[in-house]
Amino acid sequence: MPTIVTILIRVLLWPVFKVANLAFPALEFDGISNTSASDRAARAFVAMFQKQISTVRPAINNNIEGDAATTTTRQQEHYVEPACPFSPRGYNSTLGYITSRPPNSRPLLLLYLHSPLHADGTKFIRDYLCHSQLLQLLNSNNSSSHGSVVCFGASVHTADGQLVRDMMGVTSFPFLALLNVKSSARSSSGSSTSSASAMNGNGGVTMELLLRMEGPKLMTIPPAQIAVYLNTTITRHAEVLAAEEARRLQREEEQQLREEQNREFQETLLADQMREIERREAAEREQREREQIEEAERLKKAKEESRLEGAKSLVQNAGGEPPAGATGIASLRFTLPNGKRVDRRFNASDRIETIRAFLIVHFHEQGIEMKNFSLSTNYPRKTFNENDDNLTLGEAGLTPQAVVMVQDLDS
Repeated sequence: MPTIVTILIRVLLWPVFKVANLAFPALEFDGISNTSASDRAARAFVAMFQKQISTVRPAINNNIEGDAATTTTRQQEHYVEPACPFSPRGYNSTLGYITSRPPNSRPLLLLYLHSPLHADGTKFIRDYLCHSQLLQLLNSNNSSSHGSVVCFGASVHTADGQLVRDMMGVTSFPFLALLNVKSSARSSSGSSTSSASAMNGNGGVTMELLLRMEGPKLMTIPPAQIAVYLNTTITRHAEVLAAEEARRLQREEEQQLREEQNREFQETLLADQMREIERREAAEREQREREQIEEAERLKKAKEESRLEGAKSLVQNAGGEPPAGATGIASLRFTLPNGKRVDRRFNASDRIETIRAFLIVHFHEQGIEMKNFSLSTNYPRKTFNENDDNLTLGEAGLTPQAVVMVQDLDS
């Protein structure tokens, strides 16, 4: 039974569907939603709008005579038809163009929905949107030349138009709205003003409604007043962008200042560390030098003490000074560099090293600073070096007496 009823209903309604399709045929862009179709629909709207601009071209009144007719003719000759301010791109492409711009220079979006079946649709385009003051405002702010507004218009019979109608909740025409398009991440932390409300858009963006005008009451407002509303909203938005840009620049300057201060601090800290390292290295170097000097002094002192002890041992082993008048002795007179003389008797069998040892002990006892010295005689002229230390005084020719000159080798 349900199947039979369904078939009967379809048969009965089939003539109604045929009549409806004939009375209301599908238009070119009905039900189509892709980039190519959206762009073609936008270009079709621009072409339609451009034709409406052409219809408001100033006409020559042939009934005017004289100078007034000449002036009007000249104005007609120099008239330049305004360009259509609306974008030839589809809705999604237009949003993509807006969001691709930097946030501090992102233009506003002016939306116009056109209803071809509405009584005031064409009249609103011709008498309002094509008004010279409103056209001049939109073209002067057109974002195609990096302006502050992107204009998008669409018929409600197109997919883009229906999308915008559903998104904005449009119920009456004509419809005009000015929106601030933001990225969702940027707008999630922001807040709307009392004169604007936030609403979600498509493609990961959020739209802030700045101005909305629609319905029959819109036709009661003069076109110049609508231009004032739009210009005021655009100017306020530009001021907001300028304030945000100023804050951004201030943040960048503060960040740059902090980075410079941090860099200077790091450089100062590094310089202090380098100076501290150099100071420690200098202190360690000085400490090592002091230790080396002290070690050299210690070794020198130990060497001197060892030398003195060895000299004392040699003198002691020689048995002391022999008595005067004894046989086999050598009486020596040592002439020092300061002119003093030292007389001393030695055994003829004593060696040269013994008299050196005697002088070392003598210099130590007398406080004479003479570490390195040489021994020599005038007659015969002879100098005794360390190679002669094993010679006895007799073999050296210093018996029975001799004068030995002592020379300071360090002077």
